[in-house]
Amino acid sequence: MTVEITQVNGCRKNLAGEVSAEEFEKEIEKIARDYSRNVKVPGFRPGKTPVAIIRRRFEKEIQEEASQQIMDRVWQDAIDANNLKPLTRPEIKTLENKPGDPMKFTVTFEELPQLEVRDYKGVEVKQDSAEVKEELLTQTIDQIMEQYAQFVPVEGEAKDGHYLTVDIDGLTEGESTPFHDEDVTLIIGHAQAVAEFSDNLRGAKVNDTLSFEVAYPDDFQSKRVAGKKAAYTVLVKEIKERQIPELNDDFVKDIGDFDNVEAFRAKIHGDLIERAGSLAEKKAKEELLDAIIERQPIDVPDCLVAEEQGELVRRMMNNLVYQGFDVRQTAGFDWKKMYDEQLPHAQQFVRRMIFLDAIAKQEKFEVTGEDISAEFEEMSVRAHKPAEALRAEFEKNDRMDEIRQGLLQDKALDFVYRNANIRVE
Repeated sequence: MTVEITQVNGCRKNLAGEVSAEEFEKEIEKIARDYSRNVKVPGFRPGKTPVAIIRRRFEKEIQEEASQQIMDRVWQDAIDANNLKPLTRPEIKTLENKPGDPMKFTVTFEELPQLEVRDYKGVEVKQDSAEVKEELLTQTIDQIMEQYAQFVPVEGEAKDGHYLTVDIDGLTEGESTPFHDEDVTLIIGHAQAVAEFSDNLRGAKVNDTLSFEVAYPDDFQSKRVAGKKAAYTVLVKEIKERQIPELNDDFVKDIGDFDNVEAFRAKIHGDLIERAGSLAEKKAKEELLDAIIERQPIDVPDCLVAEEQGELVRRMMNNLVYQGFDVRQTAGFDWKKMYDEQLPHAQQFVRRMIFLDAIAKQEKFEVTGEDISAEFEEMSVRAHKPAEALRAEFEKNDRMDEIRQGLLQDKALDFVYRNANIRVE
C-alpha cells in the first residue's frame, strides 16, 4: 500500500492511495463472507449461501463497501501518521476499484492554513469621532416623545391626520356578495390610504354614515379590486388625533428618574455618545484587521466559506420574515444569486477568524472560567434568559468550544486595537 499527500493550495490537500490487488481481494472476500452469514438468498438456508454466489449476486455492493472500508482505514492512518487536522470528511476525486487490479483512489480535503501573522502591532487606522450633533440629539428625543403619544377623541370634523374607527359595508363591481368589516382604522390623508376614501371621509363627524364609490386603478396592489369600482357605506364611530406630550419637567419625571428636562437631555446625549463611540471602535477594529489581512494574503477553506454564505443568507431570510415577508411566496426570487453575492463577505469573515485565531495563539492568550461566566451573563441580558440555562444549552449541544474560540478572538482583536496607532477624526 502506498500513500502520497500533496498540497494543492494553502488549505486544500489531496491524498492519493494505492492498494495491491491481493489486499483488495482480501477485503472483498471478507465482506462477501459477512454477507453470506447475514444475507438471505432464495433457495439457500440462512448462512449457507456459497460465497461465490454471494459475490456474483452482490458484486457492486461488495465492491463499493470494500473500497470504502479501505479508504477509511487509509484515511485514518494518514491522519494519525501526518498529524492532519481536516475540517470535514474527504471528498472522493478518483476511484479505480476493478477486481483483480490494484485499487487506486484520490481524495481531497481542507485544513486551516498554517499562518504566522506579521506586523500586527502599531498599525495605523482612522477612527471616527464620537461627537453627537445637536440635530441627532433633537431627532432622538423627538422619537422618544413619539413613543408616548396618545390618541385623543376629537369633537368636530375629520381632518388630515385624524384616525377614524369605522364600520364598512361594500360591494365590488362584478361580485354578488357584499362584505362587512367592523372597527377598521383609517388615517385621513395618509400616503398609504386610498385617496378617494380620504376625500369622502374628510369633514365627517362621529355617527355620520356616508355612501360613495371608489374607482381603483388597474395597477392597484389588491388584484381583487384592481381596475374595478366598489360601492361603500361607511359608519364613522370614532375620530381621534395623535397627540405628542409636551417635553417638560413633569413629563421626564414620569418616564424616568430625571429631575428636569436638562437631566433628561444629558442622559440621552450621553447614551448617544456611548453608542457612537462603540460603533466607531467597532468600525476601526474591522478596518485594522482588514489592513493586517491585506498585507498577508492567504487561501481560505471553501467549506468554511460555504458555511458562512449559508449563514448570511439565513440571516437575510430571517430579516425578511421579521419584516412580514412570506419567503414561501417569493416565486422567481433568485436565491442562488443572493447566495453567490455573499461570497466575498463570507471569504473575508473566514479570513478574519483565521487571523484572530493565529494572533491569539502567537500571544498565548487563554480563556478563564471567569471569562466564560461573564460571557454567559452578557448573553443572558440579550437573550432574556438566565445565564445558567444558556450555559446548560451550550454544554448539552457540545458548543462550549464556540464560546472559548469567540472569547479568544475578542482578546486578539482588543490586543490589536490597543496596540494600534489610532487617529481620531
